[in-house]
Amino acid sequence: MKIVKRLLLGTLLVSPYVIAEEPLSDLDLDLDSLMAMDVQVTSAMKRAQSAFDTASSIYVLTKEQITRSGATSIPEALKMVPGLAVRQLDNNQWAITSRGVASRFSAKLLVMIDGQSFYTPKFAAVYWETLNVPLYDIERIEVIRGQGGLLWGSNASNGVINIITKNSIDTRGVYADVSSGSQINHDANLRYGGDMGNQGSFRVYGHVRDGDESDKGILLEPDDYTEQQSAGARFDFTPNDEWSGLIQGDITQSTLGQNFRGVIDETNRNVPFTDSLDRTDSRIMARVENRISSNANQMLQTSWLKQTGSQTYLQEHFESFDIDYQMNFLYQDLKLDWGLNYRYNDISFAESTFVRSDGGYNTLHQYGALVQGQYSLIADELDIIVGTKVEHNDLTGWENQPLARLVWKPQNNHVLWTSVSKSVRVPSLIEFNDDFTIDGQRVEEVSPITTGIDMIDTYYIRTYLNGNNNVKSEESTSYEFGYRLSQGDWAVDLSVYHTKVSDVLAVEVDANTEQFLPIFALLQQGEIELAMQTLASTSINFDLVSNAELTTNGGDIILTWQPTDTFNAELGYSYNTFDYDLAENTFEAIGYDSTSRQLFAKTDIQLFEDHRLFASLRVENSDAYDTDNYTVLDLTWQWAFHPNWSAAVMGKNLFASSHIEYNNTRETFTLPNYIDESVTFTLTAKF
Repeated sequence: MKIVKRLLLGTLLVSPYVIAEEPLSDLDLDLDSLMAMDVQVTSAMKRAQSAFDTASSIYVLTKEQITRSGATSIPEALKMVPGLAVRQLDNNQWAITSRGVASRFSAKLLVMIDGQSFYTPKFAAVYWETLNVPLYDIERIEVIRGQGGLLWGSNASNGVINIITKNSIDTRGVYADVSSGSQINHDANLRYGGDMGNQGSFRVYGHVRDGDESDKGILLEPDDYTEQQSAGARFDFTPNDEWSGLIQGDITQSTLGQNFRGVIDETNRNVPFTDSLDRTDSRIMARVENRISSNANQMLQTSWLKQTGSQTYLQEHFESFDIDYQMNFLYQDLKLDWGLNYRYNDISFAESTFVRSDGGYNTLHQYGALVQGQYSLIADELDIIVGTKVEHNDLTGWENQPLARLVWKPQNNHVLWTSVSKSVRVPSLIEFNDDFTIDGQRVEEVSPITTGIDMIDTYYIRTYLNGNNNVKSEESTSYEFGYRLSQGDWAVDLSVYHTKVSDVLAVEVDANTEQFLPIFALLQQGEIELAMQTLASTSINFDLVSNAELTTNGGDIILTWQPTDTFNAELGYSYNTFDYDLAENTFEAIGYDSTSRQLFAKTDIQLFEDHRLFASLRVENSDAYDTDNYTVLDLTWQWAFHPNWSAAVMGKNLFASSHIEYNNTRETFTLPNYIDESVTFTLTAKF
């Protein structure tokens, strides 16, 4: 009945008052655009250059692909990136990473919007459910699979996602869209843009979303609804040919229902419960760029980010201020880039049932410098790139992240590249400074002696996971090789890697069995009640240590084919292994030994002049998430029934029926739901 209601609502929304952004026939891509060969990317080198010539495993998700896919959120759009692990926990939570095991709190993937970082030093995570960027205003999403520490600093060990938004000069006029479906009550966007005289442009936008909960939970009835409102603006200035600048900001308020696991009572058990999370996320970013000469330019960017979250058992507040300066030179065959950066973090985290802080770290400072040079050993054929980033943080001090790359282009349509790099992941505050209450340990499992008394042997002792201010930064050394070829109507992009990681975070068990001796003495005296009281004051400690090693190996291959102007397709395969080397009496802190395989296919077909079909298929085969393997198809049909308006129908998670994508429920807080097939209707307007 619920689905029927949504279908009727979607049908009623089709009206002559909605107008499409642009005719579908105007969105054709040639093969170079599809492969991003003529796309100027910035995330891999911090200067504009062709993605085809970039010595990095980079994938560019274009605005056309995002528009045609029917995605309604950033995580949904990232499902179209081959080689990226995108696992949905429920209707508003996600686990996303690259070249590793995805976690609700993945700590090695740096996520940015126009170069502004959304990394939170407390949890070392991105709250994907509140990363609310208007998809229709995205120019492209640049995804680097692999290390990005040289340019972007610590915590980019596994990859970088940089969401590049459109200049407001390209978003003039009125835009509106509205969606409804089996899991969305309504999702509506409105944007207006215009000129500011002859020296600039602007846009303002707003968004509201009301999403339904899942149909089926694991241990509890689903409560993963979404109520979200956001508003933002961007202003671009170009007073002359030498200077340009932008100011942008937004605020998002979210109320999210979620199922959790945690220790919330005297049983000391990790029990499931339902709670709502209220979050407010605000950001402002300003950038000034100056072309000093035909061979030099400079950029200054400053940004502010504030995130607050409130729920029954957890209160958090995070505020950051960033300032980055960069200068680029070109001298004969040498390209030289250098820059300076500074970040200030203000962190407030209330004591709670889950977490207690050892104190001393309410603010964090991070600053550093980078230098990078690219020299043409053979003009237009062989380039060498070397550089390093030196950065200081308050937790582990100075860190160095060097890199060397070689790019060989024997012919215009062939590129081979290789790189050696070192990247660093700085511990988050929960690893360095905080103690977690986790699932209790049963006496008979940790005590050297069983008593034969059921109420004693089956009692769960309070257990803590303790941060450690002696943990070190994880250091990753990665060796990569890549090859790209464009040949007529097809192309191939191949990359392989081998990464060794030292000082990896692990968990050490400290059962402190001597604490049970007085309890056994009391039992021998027949003092069972007193023994229980003493047992209630004992605890088991798991301590975070950085004495493990990790090896990851793998690769990605993407084939692209465009035989006609009305049809293109991608086929990709990714493989990676995750192998720990652990010290005695320790176990893995994040993920465990596993192998992941992904088969990926994507096609875009213009059926008729005004009809287009977009499909993406993912076959996920991994033993990293305690789930069955699954195959999902996302299918979108678009109809531009007027030059100024269109309609779309999206079917998501087809083929897989009701399935679990992430089931690592040993994580504190994490309790996923089943992911279901869904249907969504969207109407889009521009005038």
